[in-house]
Amino acid sequence: MEEFIKIFQGLNRAHGVTYVDRKGADGQKIKGKSFVQRDMVTEKMWHNHLNGIEPSLGIIPITDDNTCKWGCIDIDSYAGFDHKKLIDKIKNLNLPLLVFRSKSGGAHVFCFTTVPVEAKLMRDKLVSVSAVLGYGGSEVFPKQVELKSKDDTGNFLNLPYFNCKNTTRYCFNENAEAVSLDGFFNLYQLNKITPDQLENLKIKRPESEFSDGPPCLESITQTEIKDGRDRILYQYIQYAKRKWPESWQGKINAFNYKYFEKHSEGPLDDKIVQGKIKFNDGKDLGFKCNEDPMCNHCDKKLCRTRKFGIGGDSVFPILSDLQKVELDEPYYWVNVDGERVKLDNIDYLMEQRLFRRTVAKQINKKPKRVTVKEFELYVDQLLRGVEIIKAPEGSSIIDQLKEHLEEFCTNRTAAQTTKKDILNGNVYTEDGQHKFIFHKFYHGHLQRKKWPEKPQVTQQMLKEYCDCKDDRISIGKKRPSIMVVNAFDRPTDNHTQKKLKEDSPY
Repeated sequence: MEEFIKIFQGLNRAHGVTYVDRKGADGQKIKGKSFVQRDMVTEKMWHNHLNGIEPSLGIIPITDDNTCKWGCIDIDSYAGFDHKKLIDKIKNLNLPLLVFRSKSGGAHVFCFTTVPVEAKLMRDKLVSVSAVLGYGGSEVFPKQVELKSKDDTGNFLNLPYFNCKNTTRYCFNENAEAVSLDGFFNLYQLNKITPDQLENLKIKRPESEFSDGPPCLESITQTEIKDGRDRILYQYIQYAKRKWPESWQGKINAFNYKYFEKHSEGPLDDKIVQGKIKFNDGKDLGFKCNEDPMCNHCDKKLCRTRKFGIGGDSVFPILSDLQKVELDEPYYWVNVDGERVKLDNIDYLMEQRLFRRTVAKQINKKPKRVTVKEFELYVDQLLRGVEIIKAPEGSSIIDQLKEHLEEFCTNRTAAQTTKKDILNGNVYTEDGQHKFIFHKFYHGHLQRKKWPEKPQVTQQMLKEYCDCKDDRISIGKKRPSIMVVNAFDRPTDNHTQKKLKEDSPY
């Protein structure tokens, strides 16, 4: 167990749990319930995982210092996936990767390092690898290059070797044979690499006439094209228009016959091709990177460096890995081209204007404006795969606000204030009520606690959930607006000098 923990260590303040409902039939994903749990990963959790005691354990590879010791390409396939073919491809490319059978029968392709490396380096390398392998649309872990705060947990991956003595989540050797846990430890020692080796890892790409264009065209044209002729031709047209702006029309038919000749239905009809040429003439429509099969071979970072790739084009980013933090007022995390963006509420996901503004503000990228229909498709896709983050007891945003309010109203300074002290940001208590100025509470107390909500929202929450009311108070010639709440029971403190009432005979 110690060796297993050492290899798969990751973020320790949160983890994933999965309860399996049932096994699916061939070609059907194993169904279950998965969510992120915000608490420490204990030895008992590791022990239960290896011994097959549910829930199975998921680990978040990225740590709070934005490093990781492993990364993984999660190839989501459930219908007779050919692990041997994948292993042979990895071997031919001379890549230091290990292939595992995933929970649902697909593949987890792991890269292990001797010591922690920057999460960005691991992710960038594996994104490029997945594109070369033909699985560019697969999930890559770590899914984030940076955790934005202690509230951000990242995404977890279900670990292998659940019920290790009789597991279906095992590592393969180079002959595509399943190996035991001890056998995996041996393979790990042979395949782990240093940070320098990862940094200098060369990913061989095929020689192609499209080496100056999108990598997806480079890869697709090296394989047997089985589907997507229309979409592939569209992508080629955008490339041709950039490379031969004056004569691109004459290149399209040649591409159609050269690369679709072996298609089961043969090349596209000449009339269809001419129609596409006419439709694209005089228009700058841009590449469609997120559509199949281009997304399976997409390497956006490399594409931006290509002379006739996406370059400086404004393209809509790849959105993935939506997480919902289950609070009274839930907020969301989403990956935008691998960078973490926080959405304060569901409106920031549903409204394109708010979404684009939030992305620009947080990660300095301005997503291309797309049609309402296109944006809705992106959102629908995200919501179908949303991951739930369970909040600890007492951690709802309302619970937090109530705690902050009580702390503010019952501290030692508040117990000793006079009416005038309200103007200095303190609390005055009389007739069983705490009285304070809202902006003093917000800026002087809540902001120090890294409170996430805006002033207007917070003020409304105080009224709706904390029984606060608006009022005014006379202080000399001033009559400031204040908030009033029923007094909290102050904690007893022998060192606190209790303030006597002004009308006390003593």
